[in-house]
Formats: sequence, C-alpha cells, structure tokens
Amino acid sequence: MTRESDAHDGARAVVASAVERGLTALDEWQAKVLLAAYGVPIPDGGVASTEGEAAAIAAGIDGPVAIKAVGSDITHKTERGLVALNLIGEDAVRTAARSLLALTEGHDARLLVERMVRGSREFMIGMKRDPLFGPVIVFGIGGIFAEAHKDIALGVTPLKDRDIEGMFAGIQASALLDDFRGMPPVDRAALAGAIRALARIAADYPAVTEIDVNPLIIEGATPVAADALVILDPTALAHVPHSAPSRDLTPLFAPRSVAVIGASEDASKWGGSLLRNLIDGDFAGPIYPVNGRGGSVRGLPAYATIAELPEAPDLALVALGATYVTAVIKQCGERGIPVAVVVAAGFAEAGEDGAAAEAELVETARAAGVTLIGPNCMGLLATHADLHAVGFLELRPQTGGLSIISQSGNIGVQLVTRAERRGVGIDKYVSVGNQASTSALDVLDALGDDPQTTAALVYMEGTGDGRRFLDVMRRITPKKPVVVLRGGLTEYGRRAAASHTGAMAGSADVFMAAARQAGCLVRTGPDESLDLALCLSALPLPAGRRVAVMTLGGGWGVLAADEVARNGLELAALEPDVLATLDQLLPDYWCRSNPVDLVAAVGPDLANNALTALAESDEVDAVVVLGILRSPSTGWTSDDAVAAGVSGGRGRGNFNDAEAAFLERVTELMASTGKPIINVPLRPVEAATFPGGERHDPVILYSPVAAVRALGAMAWYGEYVEARS
Repeated sequence: MTRESDAHDGARAVVASAVERGLTALDEWQAKVLLAAYGVPIPDGGVASTEGEAAAIAAGIDGPVAIKAVGSDITHKTERGLVALNLIGEDAVRTAARSLLALTEGHDARLLVERMVRGSREFMIGMKRDPLFGPVIVFGIGGIFAEAHKDIALGVTPLKDRDIEGMFAGIQASALLDDFRGMPPVDRAALAGAIRALARIAADYPAVTEIDVNPLIIEGATPVAADALVILDPTALAHVPHSAPSRDLTPLFAPRSVAVIGASEDASKWGGSLLRNLIDGDFAGPIYPVNGRGGSVRGLPAYATIAELPEAPDLALVALGATYVTAVIKQCGERGIPVAVVVAAGFAEAGEDGAAAEAELVETARAAGVTLIGPNCMGLLATHADLHAVGFLELRPQTGGLSIISQSGNIGVQLVTRAERRGVGIDKYVSVGNQASTSALDVLDALGDDPQTTAALVYMEGTGDGRRFLDVMRRITPKKPVVVLRGGLTEYGRRAAASHTGAMAGSADVFMAAARQAGCLVRTGPDESLDLALCLSALPLPAGRRVAVMTLGGGWGVLAADEVARNGLELAALEPDVLATLDQLLPDYWCRSNPVDLVAAVGPDLANNALTALAESDEVDAVVVLGILRSPSTGWTSDDAVAAGVSGGRGRGNFNDAEAAFLERVTELMASTGKPIINVPLRPVEAATFPGGERHDPVILYSPVAAVRALGAMAWYGEYVEARS
C-alpha cells in the first residue's frame, strides 16, 4: 500500500469517526490530516496530551514552534488566548503547554505542536456548500483581518484551469502572487493544487460542509496551511446533480397550427387579444378558436370543445381562468397537443392554495405528455414564424437575431417594446411566468442550436438549480452569447459565522462567480442589458482590447478614455501611416493622439476617411465614433428633424443621405476588417441599428460610457470563447 493511500485511509477514518460521534467540526489537527492527505502542505508537528509529550514533539522540530489547544468544541483560539507562538527550548514549550492545558481543563482538548511557519504573505482558501450551486471555493487575502478586507474571488466546482487563474487575477491584491518586495513569485501550481484539493474533498465527503484554511502562509514560494477548520454536517447526503431532460420546443417556436382556448371577440380579454394578435400578425397556419358557444370568433370557425378540433394543433394558448386550466391541459393531452402556454394567474404566486393548484397542474401536464409554459405568463413571439402570441397588448418588433426570455411579463414586455422602438431585431420572445414545468433555462437550452437566434437576453430572479444553470450556460455560451438581466442579487443567503469562508461567500457572489465561469454576461439594468445583447448579436467580436476613439469634440474623448481604463481596455497606439493620413485630413493643431479629436472639422468625406484609417490599422481592435451622427459633420439640420418627424424609429428613413453613406461605410469596414464599430450621436436618436445589408449592422448607443462598457464586455466574452475553443 502506498503512502498516499495510507494518508487517504487515515483521512477517511478521521472524518468517519467524527461523523459517527455526531461532531460538527474537526479539530485543527484532524483538519490538517485531511488536507495533507490531498496534498496540501502543512507544518511538521503532532498532537500531545501532556507537557512531556509536547516537549518531545518540539524536540524533533527544527526551529521555533507554536502550540495550540485544539478540540472539537474549541474555536477562535487566538481570541481566547489558546495559542503560544515562537517557542524556543524545552522550558518555554513546557511552560506554554501547562498554561494551555490549564485554560482548557474540562474540555476535550489536546495540544497541537508544530513548526512555526515563516512568511510575510497570508492568503486564505476555503470551501462552502451553496444550496443552489453546490461546493464553492474561496480564495483571497487571509489573516485576522480577512473579513474586513473581503478581498476574495469565488469559483464554483468543478473548476477548470482557466477558472482558477481567474480566481488568482480576481482579487485586488493579486500583485502579491508575483515577485514582491524581494519575495519570490508564489508557486502557482502548488496554490492551484491546494484549491483543487478542497474541491476533491468536497466531492469525496458530503458531510464536510465548510473548509477554512486561514492563514495560508507563503513560505518562500510555497503555500502552507498554518491554520485550518473543517465544519461537518453528519446528516448531509451526497449531492445528486439534477439532469433535466432536453425539451423539443419546436412546436412552441414554429407551430404549424395554433388553438386559442378561451377565444373571444372582446380584445380586452386575454382570449380576444391573443386571437387578434395572431390574426393581425399574419400567422400562416390554421388558427382554431375554442369557445364553449361554438359559432365563429373574429371570422374564424370556433369549436365548442378541444375534442372537436379538426386536427391536433402544435400549440395551444390557454386563456381561461385558473380553475379551468388543469382540466383543459388534460384534454390537450388527450387530443395530442404537445405544447400549451397558460397565461392565467392565480397559481403559486397567489399563496398556498395556488401553489397546490400549480402542483396539480404540473402533474396533470406530465401525465398528459404536454409541455407546459407558464402559468401566469404573457405568451410568446417568434418573428421568423410570424407568430405573435402575446396577450393583453400588441408587440411588433422587427425580425432579427436576438431572443429574449423573461421570468417577468412586464420586464419582458419592456425589453421587447424598447427593442421595437429602437429598431432592434428580435427572433423570439418567451414569457415563462411561474416556470412551473418549463424554466427559462429550458427555453434557453432549446435555443442553443437554433440558427435564427444569434444572441440571447434572459431576465432571471433566481436560478432554481445552480448546476443546471452551469450546464446550460457552458453548453451555449461557446456558440452564442447570453446576457443575463438579473434581479434579486441583493438578497443574501444565510451566513455561517463559524468560518471566514461562510461569512464571506454570499449567494449573490456565488451566482456572479458561476456566471463568469459559464461565460454569460450579467447586467442589472434593462437598457444596459439590451445595449449589450444588441452589440453581441449585431457586431463582430473584437480580437483584442485596443480601442480607437474618434470624436468630434475633446470632452467626449476624455470621458471615453476614462471608461477605457475602467473596463480593462487600452487606447490603441496610432501608427505612423495613420498619423500621416490624419495629418492630411485635419488642421495642424489636432492632438495627434488617441482619442482622435476631429476638432469639429467639417469637410467632404472627412469622417469616412478618418474612420477608415483607424479601422484598418493593425494596432486597432475596435473603434468608438463619437458625435458624427446628428452633427454638422454629416450635414444634419433642423430640416432633417422635421422630415424625420420623430427622433426614433426603424430603418434608413431616420438618417439623411450623408449619415446613411457614413453608416454604409461603417458596415463595409466591419465586413472587411472584422472589427466592431460603435457610434454615439451628437444629438439623441432612438434608432439603435442601421440595416447595412451585411452580416453585421452598425450599432448606435446613447453615450460614450455605454459604448465603451459594451466593448469591454465584448472583449471579455471574445477571450472566453477563444479560451474554450
């Protein structure tokens, strides 16, 4: 038997004994035995029950020693005076041992005698089991002020090498990992090994609920666990990852025929508005109104019951009160209808009785073989299929590549309405309501291989199943970008006061760590979310972080430059050829630096030529253009505003000829260079895109800050995709 297997056997015995005795923690020595078995360096030493045993252990250690009182019910040793440091010689060891034994009389205490660890840099690593995501690893600055600094980074297991490197870079004091004030660089491989060890312990021992290694002292270049705490829950069971079955949502996204159950002539009712929107939206397939009176509704033959339908439609829109829904879903199953969207409220959101009704609805749908969307939802859009199945109001966005999924009906409507007004093309919109059976993640998963969806924007108030979130996002984000508009991030989960790890790893922080690892971009505002999703769906990804800023005036250039620095981007260097070109275009007094201030110069093709020089430069990965649109540079006048009628809307009609020509040049440059170009107008314009006719369309945002933030997120996502590929 190898030494490693012996160590693992010893660790298993330690944990098993503690669990059998119902203990809620290992003492420090037991915790270090467990860590050492998984390859985490610990100081030389051992445990003693008497001062004589302590002296004997100390005699075998080279250098000063530390003595600590340890026991399953002994915590916060330093604060209680149960630690003696820098002990040299037998007399000092014996004196300290006697004192600690006296202080812990009556407790099940032993003395841990170990070599003093020498090092000026103190980190911490830890593990906490999150109720949604499972084991979460914590890395950060350690020591007695760890919770005050709270300079930490989190990683959700399983961890890849890129995730661990991201944790190292994610703390503010990451410079301490490099050579610092004469100290050598930290052995990153050993540090990463210690982090992986905690993840393996979490996987191997379900009863281990938290691990806290603080401080993890860097001795020379090697991380050494100077202190350790392991918290147990003897009743804990192994976590079984949830594996949701994949759903075929083709009947939802592209139905050949639709039934409206509860159809009405009255457009103020859900059944009336759903039917009206289907008809007015030019849905090409058969539409079957179902109304107990039969006859006709809005000029279409109506059927008194679902059983009377001439065929089994692909999709049923259920617009009846909550008390009728369960019976209707059963009838849908009997007729062979595969998908039903239930708009009715009065279920889980309405209290205990509603929750019971929702549980019955879910079970009925499962037994009937019906995929259930909702209840308590607004419906859906699928613009490529001319399916306008949203009730209560009319939504008519342009057809495009962005799909929106929302747990909230009103926020979903806000996003789609805003997209419609700004000319942002939408592929699909699905309101999932209570997610009783089909979640936002299920819908997103189904869109992963949908060629019509180029990017997704998801509003979420909770993840439900953290592992499912990770699985779905990791599967989709390497292929297409996902922006998450997240609500509820300020509601923190329970905090465990027993350890630094438990006190610092809040549920919001865990979600953000999981999102980073899974490659999705989290935002907290609807406008910023839509801007970013639009950029990701309409623009090429930057190949790097070098940005050129072209501005009609200096002030905007200053704001943009500041935001470039805040978002981890860099101002691109201007090549001699670029400088020479700009020298010919601009007055002698131009700044000859990036941001490129056009000093309000106006001339034939000036903006086109300057932009071309910047975009075609090998030193530039992306361009932000400030103040050209809606300015004298493109001949914009008040007469143009009168002709346009409004400041916003769709298509080329909102731009004068010079602006259209400039935006066409933007389209050509993005096609030829593969670089994103974002425009910010001098005066407000509602339109967010220009239909350039190529794979990528020009994007127009409202401020320099918004433009640079979007580029920063796009650069991060581009790096994620490259690393995954």
